[in-house]
Amino acid sequence: MAGIYIHIPFCKQACHYCDFHFSTNVEKQNETVDMLCKEIGLRQHYLAGEVVDTIYFGGGTPSLLSPIEVGVLLDTLHKYHSVICDPEITLEANPDDLSFQKLIDFRKAGINRLSIGVQSFQNETLIRLNRVHNAALARESITNAYKAGFDNISIDLIYAIPWQDDQTWED
Repeated sequence: MAGIYIHIPFCKQACHYCDFHFSTNVEKQNETVDMLCKEIGLRQHYLAGEVVDTIYFGGGTPSLLSPIEVGVLLDTLHKYHSVICDPEITLEANPDDLSFQKLIDFRKAGINRLSIGVQSFQNETLIRLNRVHNAALARESITNAYKAGFDNISIDLIYAIPWQDDQTWED
């Protein structure tokens, strides 16, 4: 079995802790999706016929893509690769991108697992990390994800931030 990772290099803003490749300029987002589809076609023999059981959209912030763009990428992957009947398809997402309707639309596009970049449930920490969302929105995004039908959800939390003590982490 094989897995495919697709890197979406766009973010709304730079978080102070991030070392991943990204751009805050989303001007070429549509073009990037088109080029990813082209690359998938060009690399169709890379897996030598192995069956794909996981697809992972990482980043950057893949939840900046529209559900339609995600659907186009998934359709292209299915066109050029053998994918099992019910693969795990993960989308990394930020809480501020996850309106209830967008969550429903991501489910319809084929996403069945979310990895939500909460990072912290403390507003002061989120501000210092330069995150867009607040703690209430983080909680709401998790609740809405369950309501939209997601039952495979992980959240990212950052541990050992320089100013963080044990009590802050426990809280």
